[in-house]
Amino acid sequence: MNKTDCKLLISLLLIGVLLFVFSKYVYYSPELQSQVVIKVSGEIVKTIVLQEGSPLERYKIDGKIGQAIVETKGLQARMLEAPCRDKLCVNQGWIDSPRRTIICVPNEIVIFFDEDAFVDAITG
Repeated sequence: MNKTDCKLLISLLLIGVLLFVFSKYVYYSPELQSQVVIKVSGEIVKTIVLQEGSPLERYKIDGKIGQAIVETKGLQARMLEAPCRDKLCVNQGWIDSPRRTIICVPNEIVIFFDEDAFVDAITG
């Protein structure tokens, strides 16, 4: 591999990274509405429709070992309080896309965004 090959490889990698960043921030438009689903022990206990600019709201969810508090604001959701010992679900913070999920294993609570509620920017 000579200097020209290295320059070509680095150039192609930089172009790829720039295209990725460009597509993520330029073509990505946040949804105006989404839906959060909360499951306890595998059963859906609450479905919350979120809209851009919606105020802060708190929901008490009874889990296997106690009550947890789920908080929503705008198009985001998080576990505010949980009775579990390690608090990994609380420390995860806000989620705002179907690619992220909050799971409280000891309390058997799962919080996730319903992918069907999102409109795909390409087909929508």
